Amino acid sequence: MKTALLALLVGGTMLAAGAEQRGTAAATAGLHVNGAAVPATGAKTWPVMAGDEIRTAGAPTVLTLRDGSKIVLGANSAAKLETTASGAESLRLVSGGMRYEMSAEARTQLVVNNQPLVVTPGATGTAGMDAGLPAATGKVSAQAPQKAALPRLSRRR
Repeated sequence: MKTALLALLVGGTMLAAGAEQRGTAAATAGLHVNGAAVPATGAKTWPVMAGDEIRTAGAPTVLTLRDGSKIVLGANSAAKLETTASGAESLRLVSGGMRYEMSAEARTQLVVNNQPLVVTPGATGTAGMDAGLPAATGKVSAQAPQKAALPRLSRRR
């Protein structure tokens, strides 16, 4: 209960401060936003703002960006929503891996190992940090666009 109240307080403070919602996060378990645990029971999605760092635990999390793109962060992964100096949106993979399905109107730049991925609107693929290499020298692995379905979250009624 305290965690839920803390999460609501943090989210309400962000909204009151004028932070703009950049998308939503939906997880079945183990989601942390800016270090605060988000309860899996309660809201089906959680708003994410510019500057938020999203960390998953034992299950993937689906990020739906405001341009309609979907990013599936793998288990034990982290990503941060950022705004570049020019005002463009980016999603930086901090650790782990992700699958992406960019919308036809995609405007968000994906960044892995501090290198932007060349991803066109409508593209799908995967990207991640190579587990066998240190993070500072890890290589980006990305696949060409493919027709891979994103996992669906089960909805309890």
